[in-house]
Amino acid sequence: MIAFANSNYMIYIFVTGAVIIALHIFYAIWRRMAVNSAFGSKDAARKIISGDYSRILMKEVLILFGIIISSVVLLGPMWGDRMKQSDNEGTDVLIALDVSMSMLAKDGGATRLERAKSAIRLIAGSLKGDRIGLIIFAGEAFVQCPLTNDMGAFTMFLESVTTDSINVQGTDMGRMLSAAEKVYTKKNLTSKMLIVITDGEDHENKIDAEAEKFKEIGIAVYALGIGKSGDLIPFAKNSDEENFYRDRSGSLIKTSQNKDLLKELADKTGGFYSDITSSFSGINKIISIIEGKDKIYYGSKMVKEKIDRTYIFLLILIIILGAEMFINERKISSIENK
Repeated sequence: MIAFANSNYMIYIFVTGAVIIALHIFYAIWRRMAVNSAFGSKDAARKIISGDYSRILMKEVLILFGIIISSVVLLGPMWGDRMKQSDNEGTDVLIALDVSMSMLAKDGGATRLERAKSAIRLIAGSLKGDRIGLIIFAGEAFVQCPLTNDMGAFTMFLESVTTDSINVQGTDMGRMLSAAEKVYTKKNLTSKMLIVITDGEDHENKIDAEAEKFKEIGIAVYALGIGKSGDLIPFAKNSDEENFYRDRSGSLIKTSQNKDLLKELADKTGGFYSDITSSFSGINKIISIIEGKDKIYYGSKMVKEKIDRTYIFLLILIIILGAEMFINERKISSIENK
């Protein structure tokens, strides 16, 4: 089965090729009409300017075939399989995701949790051979997905996350940092970075001690804050009424992003803070940092890959262009030879 290395650009290559072919056909028709109009006779025009009609037609057909083959070359055709040894190396990326009830607040349409998931998908989609793991936290914290380079499995774990994934509510960022520290200690990870996505609300105030531990062992925390000020927390997603969480006195609970706490955590551990409520610009910086990390060798394995056949079409293209160049439009008559 034929595959294409640049299939993502197929529509652009197809449209560009079609436009060039259309312009060439238009030019060929316009040239004939202009010459015929100038000399008043098709026969006279062919003899004086246009040359031998069959040769002109052959050259134009070759040019059209050349444009088509050029498009195929740009697509990078591949077929047939071969086995190749592939070295697995990359960076370990650990992400901690807040799943407390405050993450149900809607800032600009989607919930904070859904926007946080979108940010994680962007990070995961940028990884090339890297392993990624997921910690979720609220009143407790645990590893939702261990470090893996299987993006399909990671995505499945990510999509299953809801605010009901942890029974103990509240937000204990100290427990989250403790869970992350255990992963770094047990796995002996060389990539010392933790990406935390949260609104920053911390109800237990145990973050300082854990942050100091992170600073001592050299783990930088990159805090991605999400949430605006004064948002309400929906109580029932499928309710016909506007139901929101209330405190014991019956007052509506308003949730805000604790930017100061997140900035302090990032600064203390050597990372940085970025607000992703309205823009994902900070994620690009994190992706650049991941790409710049030292790669870890995970071993090697045999993989099946398609064989690149672009050279075949490139050779055909050279033959077509060469033939077009050597065909003379004008047939040398016996009178001209004398």
